[in-house]
Amino acid sequence: MTKTKYLNDLKSIKAISESQKADIQKVTDQYRFRSNDYYLSLINWDDPDDPIRRLIVPDLEELEVWGSFDPSQEHFFTIIPGLEHKYKSTALLLVSNVCGGICRYCFRKRVFISKHGDILQDLPSAIEYISQHEEITNVLLTGGDPLTLSTGRLEKIIHALMKIDHVKIIRLGTKMLAFDPNRVLDDPTLCDLIESCVDGGKQIYMMTHFNHIREITDLAIKSVNRLHHVGAV
Repeated sequence: MTKTKYLNDLKSIKAISESQKADIQKVTDQYRFRSNDYYLSLINWDDPDDPIRRLIVPDLEELEVWGSFDPSQEHFFTIIPGLEHKYKSTALLLVSNVCGGICRYCFRKRVFISKHGDILQDLPSAIEYISQHEEITNVLLTGGDPLTLSTGRLEKIIHALMKIDHVKIIRLGTKMLAFDPNRVLDDPTLCDLIESCVDGGKQIYMMTHFNHIREITDLAIKSVNRLHHVGAV
C-alpha cells in the first residue's frame, strides 16, 4: 500500500523558486491550493508551460477580476443546499467540498472558499425530494469529489439512493483516478460497494475526469480497470 501525501502549501516544493512562491501566495490567500506528491510527480518542473503544472499550480491570472463564482447559474436550480434539479431526469448532489487537487480553472471554486460552501448537509431531505420525483432516473454525486469521502460515508449516500426504485443510475463525478489512483487501488471496500450496487440492480457510472494524456499513467489505468471489473461503467 502506497500512502499518498497531500499538500495544502507550496512552501515545501523545492522546484518552485522563492520569488514564484511570493507571487503564488497572493493567489492562495484568496483561492486554495491542494495537490499531492503523486500528482506533482507528473510535472516536468524544467518546463514553465508544463500542462500538469498549469492545471494544478496557482497562477496570477486567477486574480483577474472577471467572470462569476457561479458560471453555470446553479443557484437557479438548487432545491436545498447541495441538491440541484436542472434536468428533468437528473438530480445532482454536491456531497464533498474537497478534491484530490484543486484545478486552477475550476468552475466551482466557491465550494472551496467557505467551510461548507453549497455542500449537502441534509441527506434525508434530499432523499425525500428524489423519492417524490419519479422523473428522476439518475443521480450524480459530485462536489468537490465524492471519492474524497470515506467509503463508509459514501455507502450511506448510495444505499439511501438504492432504495428508490425509479433511480436506475448512480453517477460519481471524479478526478481521483487522475489525482490519486491509489484511492481505488488501496481500498478494496470501495470496489465491494460498487459491486454490491450493480448486483442490487443499479448502474454505476464513474464520470472520470482526465485533462491530459500524461495523467493516464499505469496506476490510473489499473484503477480504471479495477472499477470496470466490478461492474462500473
